[in-house]
Amino acid sequence: MSGKDRLLLAGHPHYLMRKSADNQPVFLDEADCNHCLGDMRELSAQYELAVHAYCLLPQGLHVVATPREDPAALSRFMKALSCRASLRRKNLHGRDSAWEVRYRSSPIEPSQWLLTCMCYVERLPVVHELAPSAYHYRRSSYRMRLGKTGHYWLKDPEEYTRLGGTLEERAEAYRMYMSSGLDTNDERAIEAAVKQCKLIGSVRFIQEVCRRYGLQGGK
Repeated sequence: MSGKDRLLLAGHPHYLMRKSADNQPVFLDEADCNHCLGDMRELSAQYELAVHAYCLLPQGLHVVATPREDPAALSRFMKALSCRASLRRKNLHGRDSAWEVRYRSSPIEPSQWLLTCMCYVERLPVVHELAPSAYHYRRSSYRMRLGKTGHYWLKDPEEYTRLGGTLEERAEAYRMYMSSGLDTNDERAIEAAVKQCKLIGSVRFIQEVCRRYGLQGGK
């Protein structure tokens, strides 16, 4: 979707993705990843984004987040986060930016689809054969969700809080959800939508948004 279209979907969670050009590694060591995660936490607070899930892969990053007020904060957040990673890459490793020219953003239907997208993001290390399970990968939000990190700074959406009355209950319910895997059709739908910056959700949601804002084909 264009920047203008993103502004029309205020209050919706978004799937944000930025990849490297030519499949270059963006993060060259563990320190790069830790620095990016620190920047993510700082910048999400600065731009008033509620981060629900994230995953850093060697060739890029994936974030599920909701702007609290101004949806244009999504763009400012991604640009700042990308810029900081590039500056570190240049200053410490002597390499130019590895990013593709633009990041990708797909609004998500506030429903079960949001939980599905969170699960999709946190399962990426397994899909890419970077870890035997989501639990064993330290560069995503999954271990934090299970209470295995020092500080819990994720902002849980309503769809997640309904899973249980406490953090522990919600984490256990989500763990069971993760262990059951995702529907193959849902995975394909998310992957295709993110690549093309299209809406993620039910057919009814996509049709309604397209009708309301005069969009074509979910764009």
